[in-house]
Amino acid sequence: MTANTYWQLEKEYYTIATEHDLVIRLIEHENVTRTGGDATVTESKPYKVHEFKVKRDTLSNSGPYFRKLLSDGNFKEAGQDTIDLHEDGSVVGFIVWFKVLHATVDDTTYQASIDDIWNMLATAHKYGFDPRSEAARGWFAKWYDAQQTTRERSFDYKDHAQLLFPCYTFDHAQGFRAATKYLVYRATGHIVERRPPGFAYEHLRLDQNVLREPHLNPILPANFTPATPHVLTQLFARLEQLNAAKGRLKTILHRNLYNPIDALLKRARCRCKANVLYAFEQGLANTGAWPLEAAFLSNSVERVLKMLEGFPGPQAFVPQTCGAQFCSFDFAHVVGNAKMECKRYFDGLCLDCMNASHPKLGDADEDYWAHSKLGVHWDQGCRIRHQQPSWYFSFLGRRQKMVEWVGGTRETPRYSGQRGGGSGGGPSGDGQAAVPEVVVGGDGQATVPEVGGEGEEVPSVQGMSLQ
Repeated sequence: MTANTYWQLEKEYYTIATEHDLVIRLIEHENVTRTGGDATVTESKPYKVHEFKVKRDTLSNSGPYFRKLLSDGNFKEAGQDTIDLHEDGSVVGFIVWFKVLHATVDDTTYQASIDDIWNMLATAHKYGFDPRSEAARGWFAKWYDAQQTTRERSFDYKDHAQLLFPCYTFDHAQGFRAATKYLVYRATGHIVERRPPGFAYEHLRLDQNVLREPHLNPILPANFTPATPHVLTQLFARLEQLNAAKGRLKTILHRNLYNPIDALLKRARCRCKANVLYAFEQGLANTGAWPLEAAFLSNSVERVLKMLEGFPGPQAFVPQTCGAQFCSFDFAHVVGNAKMECKRYFDGLCLDCMNASHPKLGDADEDYWAHSKLGVHWDQGCRIRHQQPSWYFSFLGRRQKMVEWVGGTRETPRYSGQRGGGSGGGPSGDGQAAVPEVVVGGDGQATVPEVGGEGEEVPSVQGMSLQ
């Protein structure tokens, strides 16, 4: 079909710029399947034309694709007033991008769905638009805020999983924090990224297993130039960080619930310890949350915490004790503190800490490590408030530097809650961040495990408890 025959198709017109000097004619295609004999053939046929009245200079400055297309004399389009583009997917991405680029955004753009946002990213990837430009980031922030007031329901698990990549790509720290925290506390099993059903661009995702090869380039800022190919592998490790954070929550909950059990087994000397041990574990088991390992197989962190609200239960056995230290602890107080620490622990990943810890030459990531100095808040200079765990799990830098930090003597920054941010005071009530720990090995050396699986520990310094 030639350009002269497009008049037969349905048309829609958009005046993006009143003083326009270029028309982008977007020909939308659909797949048509026909069967003849034993063969089935699927063809892509044009069915609708979208005409956008735009400014040539604005598009030329939008990225390398249009800059070359409109200025390189080797392309016929450089001397044309009307340019045809062919697309198989949604055109919403073009509509919003053209309005963002021309600073003619209106309220209709904030009605875009999450599916439309992904189509915007596909359009940006294909035509070289920069999602981290000031205009694009500003538009996405307003779109995100609009969803909180115009949607019939708040974001659910599927929405947050699908917003991970858009929030990262548009550099929206608040949305990325909310999505990562929601998934860590609400996921059942391993946390995975989701994309809209039928989304065709397989390479646009956060999963490091897909982005392990450097030629599968995601959308990155125009000036992003990693020094080595392995940078992309580390840069897109954040799903592994989320699963490690989720595993850490289980460890914290188990440690706090098991501490009195451990004391009864190893230190109590009275005869009533068996009855106390039975009563405490029976109360936990009656909630369905104990043993934790079995409960977490089919329940999220949030669900397990909800189950523990039923402790000790109406049928709880209350033993008589001798009043000794280890057999007269307050059951409800132990469970309540365990739940509180688990709820407060993780604030979500911080894009600013992630960016500051990107592998760089020399000491260019010193902003990240500055947070580990005495008197510096864990979230100083960040757009979101968070505690030390978010700082730690947001680390994307050289692993050797984290090993050195773990193996050295560290100063403890003040907790972010002291200046009104974050989740309030630390679990100990002393205003300090809850810092992870592991058991030091028999050789007296603290090691840093590969962050990436549930149940993996965050390291500690030799002989120093960080919790």
